[in-house]
Amino acid sequence: MNQINTNSGNNLFLRLHNLFNGESREYFVSFAITLGLFLFLAAGDIIFSYNLNFTSGVFIIPVLLLVYTVYNLQVHVYGKTILLPQLVFFIACFLLCLMYIKDGRLNGSYFYFFPASLAYFCHTVTISNKTKLLHFYIITTLFVTIFLTNFLFFKNVSETEVISSLWFYRLVSAAIVTGLLVKHLLILQDHKTATPLGKKTYYEALFQSYLDAFIVYNKETKEVIDCNKQVLQMFELPSTVTIKGLYISQVMMRYLSGDSPNLDIMMDGLPDNWNGEADFTTHNKHKFHAYVKSMVFAREDAEYQILTIRDITEMQVAERELKISKASVEKAARAKARFLSSMSHELRTPLNGIIGTSNLVLSEPNLPENIKNHINVLRYSSEHMLGIINDILDFSKIDAGKMELRKHPFNLKENMDNLLVSFESQFRNKNISLVANYHPELYKVHVTTDKVKLGQIISNLLSNALKFTLAGKVELNVSIIKANSKKVSLFFEVKDTGIGIEKDKQTEIFQGFAQVHSEDLKRDFGGTGLGLTISDKMVGMFGGKLEVESEVGKGTRFYFSISLPVAEVIIETDEKLNIAEVQKDIRGVRILIVEDNEINASILRSFLKKWNVEIKEASHGIQALELLKYHKFDLVLMDLEMPEMDGYTTTKKIRETNTELPVIAFTAALLENMDALIKDNGFTDYLLKPYRPADLKKKIETYAQRHVDYA
Repeated sequence: MNQINTNSGNNLFLRLHNLFNGESREYFVSFAITLGLFLFLAAGDIIFSYNLNFTSGVFIIPVLLLVYTVYNLQVHVYGKTILLPQLVFFIACFLLCLMYIKDGRLNGSYFYFFPASLAYFCHTVTISNKTKLLHFYIITTLFVTIFLTNFLFFKNVSETEVISSLWFYRLVSAAIVTGLLVKHLLILQDHKTATPLGKKTYYEALFQSYLDAFIVYNKETKEVIDCNKQVLQMFELPSTVTIKGLYISQVMMRYLSGDSPNLDIMMDGLPDNWNGEADFTTHNKHKFHAYVKSMVFAREDAEYQILTIRDITEMQVAERELKISKASVEKAARAKARFLSSMSHELRTPLNGIIGTSNLVLSEPNLPENIKNHINVLRYSSEHMLGIINDILDFSKIDAGKMELRKHPFNLKENMDNLLVSFESQFRNKNISLVANYHPELYKVHVTTDKVKLGQIISNLLSNALKFTLAGKVELNVSIIKANSKKVSLFFEVKDTGIGIEKDKQTEIFQGFAQVHSEDLKRDFGGTGLGLTISDKMVGMFGGKLEVESEVGKGTRFYFSISLPVAEVIIETDEKLNIAEVQKDIRGVRILIVEDNEINASILRSFLKKWNVEIKEASHGIQALELLKYHKFDLVLMDLEMPEMDGYTTTKKIRETNTELPVIAFTAALLENMDALIKDNGFTDYLLKPYRPADLKKKIETYAQRHVDYA
């Protein structure tokens, strides 16, 4: 059937086209034929009447026909039925018929009342079939009564042969129209009470094509009246076996497994709208797991229940395998975390010894220049190796989604200045200029975000620029895009005059372990290829995107924009500043060192003695607890990985009796959830090995509350 698709609810032409060419075509063709013949007969009647100069009763025919036609189209084109116009029309027809009783004896105009009223009531009235039948009887009785009345009470009315011919014409016309209407109404009845053949085929195809099994049964009698082919396939039933005619309880007793979930519900009668899972056993004793859904619907004054069964055995197996796979992945992730933690500890511990010893030697007075140069090379190489280890650990944490932003308020310009200071010597040694261009108002910007990670992004970009710049300069540009009382949008840019990156390689530089330069340049510049990858991921954590522009031989430009929350500016009072100044003197502070590695302990001991700190040492937690019984300390530096009793257990034991003593985790293991782990185990703070002596001293200044007056 060809139908024109339209979204216009008011396009009459398109609606009529769809009605006459869609699923109701048979009905409307019948309607058109009936209407056409009605028009033809009406036209003949009007011509016949006018030729006889007998116009009485002529207009009742067009009026009846017009009202019937317009109303019929309105009902089927717009889908609306209104009872009041039908009743008005019926009454009008009846009154007109009474008006023409006398003339009807002569011209037979009342003959048309019967087919018009019959069509109207049986076709468009929105009432039950029983009531329609009652109306049909009323119409028939009225017609017969009027017909007999004409002959009984107007016998003496003279008739001409011509008038008798008109009466006969109208009788025959009414009979023909009635016959056509009866046929048309039978087609309408099929159209309304039964699905048209095309529609039956369509819905039957849908019903049979579903992968779900459908069982339809009478809600009252529980008898299965229909099912689709999927039932036979799902339950592995032979072609000679059918469940039609069985009661639904019999079907359940045959095929529902005894250990099925929801067994009682399935056996005692499913609720009207229910869904759940169940286990079934097929005709060939194969078990499958299913999702079952029950739904009730009404048809022809009866209620039916349709049971939908979907085989989800494979889905259940896949879900089980997914859980196993997930557990395996989580186990592998934990193993990876343990491995990285262990490797971090094992690699950073000797590096702590190398870097710590280098710092100790460099702090000696009157050191020969050649020895100082050798120690600087040793320290630089060690710090470079430490940077590689840190990059790998950072990449692993980002890749696992374990890295989070730690938010603290700070001044942005001060943070950038401190970063530049740490790079000054490196740029000076390479004879490369380091230029900073700040927005004039940047010194006023205080933000709340992760100071360390933001600094790490800029550090990585500056290190990358320094590495690949042989001559010229590197610029750090920081500008304010827009700002309000709550947020500030910032633009960061690191630009160099280095070797540049080829156009087709620029998309690869943010991939892990990727190095886009030639083999010769790789050997010259080295590196893991993780710095830019980590920076790109971290910029994403801040809500931005790291972009690159580069031209070979002319330099490279990395830039990004981020929005950060504005922090409240905390103005330190003179009193606070004075307290801080007093606490900087750490002479006489009593510190307990809990460290099992003699090299690390020796380096730590040397620095603390230089600062005139009083120390006692323990090689594991049990010794530390014994010392704490008999001595008072202002601070504990606690290693985490130790024999006998580790740092976690030792700190928990300390917290059972002393919650005020500062305990700083002193570890080479860089863990994924370090902050939470330290807090949950009772530590005050942590310091990673290898450490800078200045960082260690700052921790002591911050947490050691005892002050010794050396006046």
